[in-house]
Amino acid sequence: MPQYLRIAENVYRNFQENDKFVADKQECLNLIIKQIRRELVDTDLKLLYNYIDFADGFNRPVTDGKISLDISLIPSYKHKDEFVLWLAGFIEKITEGGVKRLPPLHQDIPPEFTFQSDPNVILDIRNEHSGERIISYFRSDDFAEEIKNI
Repeated sequence: MPQYLRIAENVYRNFQENDKFVADKQECLNLIIKQIRRELVDTDLKLLYNYIDFADGFNRPVTDGKISLDISLIPSYKHKDEFVLWLAGFIEKITEGGVKRLPPLHQDIPPEFTFQSDPNVILDIRNEHSGERIISYFRSDDFAEEIKNI
């Protein structure tokens, strides 16, 4: 998510500095898509859809590289934090590539595990090797990034 937040903040900052926010949401979204395309040039992300129809809403399924979006659900650009979070989520849904997050591991943690117990002992009793996956997560770059941001 940090990569999407970074792109969303860059788009928002560009729009704010150049007074590109307009009252018509559909026109504003078209400008946002153009700016997103510019922001994605030097990244390993690419757009999934060639065309986004902002007028139809969610009443049609995605077909032929076309996605529909209900513009009434978009927060006002005047609320920066809320708008940037929405935009980051939107960018995540319309792009592919980039850094993939590791899947959550909470399903792999046995119910008898407590903070006082040794994970290797519990996992050996259950004859599972998911402890290596848990340990590798705590050694990963994703976890290190999360710790830096706290």
